[in-house]
Amino acid sequence: MLPCGPALTFVRCLVRKKNVKGEGLEDSLCRCLSTLDLIALGVGSTLGAGVYVLAGEVAKSNSGPSIVVSFLIAALASVMAGLCYAEFGARVPKTGSAYLYTYVAVGELWAFITGWNLILSYVIGTSSVARAWSGTCDELLGKQIGHFFRTYFKMNYPGLAEYPDFFAVFLILLLSGLLSFGVKESAWVNKIFTAINILVLLFVMISGFVKGDVDNWRISEEYLINISAITEHFYFCLILKHCAFNNLYLNYTFFCSSLLGSMFPLPRILFAMARDGLLFSFLAKVNKRQAPLVATLTAGVISAVMAFLFDLKALVDIMSIGTLLAYSLVATCVLILRYQPSLTYEQPKYYPEKAALAASERESAVSESQINMIQESHFSLQTLINPSSLPTEQTATTVNCLVGLLAFLVCGLSALTTYGTHFIANLEPWSTGLLAALVVSFIVTILLIQRQPQNQQKVAFMVPLLPFLPSLSILVNIYLMVQLSADTWIRFSIWMALGRYICSFKSPSLLGLMNPVLDNSIFCL
Repeated sequence: MLPCGPALTFVRCLVRKKNVKGEGLEDSLCRCLSTLDLIALGVGSTLGAGVYVLAGEVAKSNSGPSIVVSFLIAALASVMAGLCYAEFGARVPKTGSAYLYTYVAVGELWAFITGWNLILSYVIGTSSVARAWSGTCDELLGKQIGHFFRTYFKMNYPGLAEYPDFFAVFLILLLSGLLSFGVKESAWVNKIFTAINILVLLFVMISGFVKGDVDNWRISEEYLINISAITEHFYFCLILKHCAFNNLYLNYTFFCSSLLGSMFPLPRILFAMARDGLLFSFLAKVNKRQAPLVATLTAGVISAVMAFLFDLKALVDIMSIGTLLAYSLVATCVLILRYQPSLTYEQPKYYPEKAALAASERESAVSESQINMIQESHFSLQTLINPSSLPTEQTATTVNCLVGLLAFLVCGLSALTTYGTHFIANLEPWSTGLLAALVVSFIVTILLIQRQPQNQQKVAFMVPLLPFLPSLSILVNIYLMVQLSADTWIRFSIWMALGRYICSFKSPSLLGLMNPVLDNSIFCL
C-alpha cells in the first residue's frame, strides 16, 4: 500500500488543472489562418465525410429510410456541442481543442482521456474518408482495384477489412506531405477544393428546386396500388449507395477537402499533448514554417495503418465514440467552469525559489480568509437550495458533485431506455417506476445546479440557457454512445488499454511532477 503522503500527491497530480498564458496567448505554431480559411476547413470536412460517406453507410447499415431523422439528431448534438466549444474557444484560444478545455476545467487525468479519444476520432475520420475515396476510385475503374487485391491480398480475419487498401495509404501519406509544408499552403489547396464542392452542391440543390414539383408529394387514388413498387426502389438505393457521384467525376474534390479537414486537427492534438508532457516530447517539435512536422508525419502513418487494415463500417462506429465522448466532456467542463469562484488563465513566470517559498508558506500558515471559508462550509439542505449570491469553494464543490450525479443519472437513463424498451412498452411496474425516478432526479439535479451562483467573468461568447443546454447535450451524447454495438465498445476498450500502457510508460511526464506550468492549487475532487 502506498504511504498517505505519496498517494495524496499522486491523486493531486491527476486532478490538478492547467493555467495557460494570458499575455498574448503566444503559441509556437504559426497563426496564419483567416476566418475564411477556418470556414473552408470546417465546411470541407463536414461535407465530405458527413454527406458523401456517412449518409449512405448509416442508411444502409443502421437507420434505413429514417436517415433524415438521424441527421436531425446528429445536428442537434453538434449544435449544442458547438456552442460549448465556442465558449471554451473564447476563454482559451490555444491549440488543443477539447483536450485543452478539459485540462483547464477538470484536470490532467480527464484531459489525457479526452485527448486520447480525440486522437482516435481524427485518425478514424481520416482513415474512413481515405477508404471512401479509394472505394469511389475503384467504382470508376470498374472495381478492378478491389478485384486484384481480393485475389492476391485477401485478409480472412474477423474485424479487419476484406483486403488491404494500398490506395488509401498512398492518399493519406500524400496529403500528410502537403500539410508538412505549412498551414498556409495546405489552406489554399483546401479552399479550392471546398469551393468546387460547394458549387456542385449548389448546382444539385438549384436543379432540384427548379425541376421539383410539390404535387409529387400527393398521391391520387389511381396510384395507391403502385405504392408497392416503392420497396423495390428502396432496395435499389441500397445497392447503389457507393455510386451516387460516379458520373460527375468531381468526387475527388469532395474527398480531398474532407481528407484535409480530417487530417488538419490531429497533429495539433498530438503537439499539444506532447508539449504538456503527456505524450512523447519529439511530437512537439516544429519546423521552420512553424508547422508540427513530426506530429503531422506520425498522424499520417497512424491513419494510414488504420485505413490499410479496417473496413469503413468499423471505422465509422469507432469514430463515433471518441467524438461523442469529447462532446460530453466539453459540455461537462462548461457546467463546472461557469460555477467556479475564480477563473484564471494567466500563467505566471516560474521561479524555483519563489515557488519553494510559497509552498512552505502554504504548508505552515492558513490565511484568515481560508478560516472564514472553513467556518462557512457547513453543507446543509438550506445552503443547497439557497446558496450565497457569489460563487465560493463550497458552491463550486456542490456543483461538481451535482454534475457527477447528473452524469450517473444520464448513464442510467440511457441504458434503461436502450435495453429496457420492451419492459417500458409493456408497462412493467419496475421499469416505469425506475424511468420516472430517473427522469425526476435528472430534472431536480439540473434545477439544483441552476440555483448555484455563477462566475460573473464575461468572455466574447457564453453558452446560453445554462445549465439546461449543456445538460441536454450530455444526455443526447451519452444516449447516442449507448446505442453503439458491443464490437465497437470492445475496439474502444483496446484503444483505451493502449492509452493506459502509454500512461504507465510515460508516468513521470504524465504526472508532470517537474512541470511548472500546472496549477497545483486548484482541484476538482
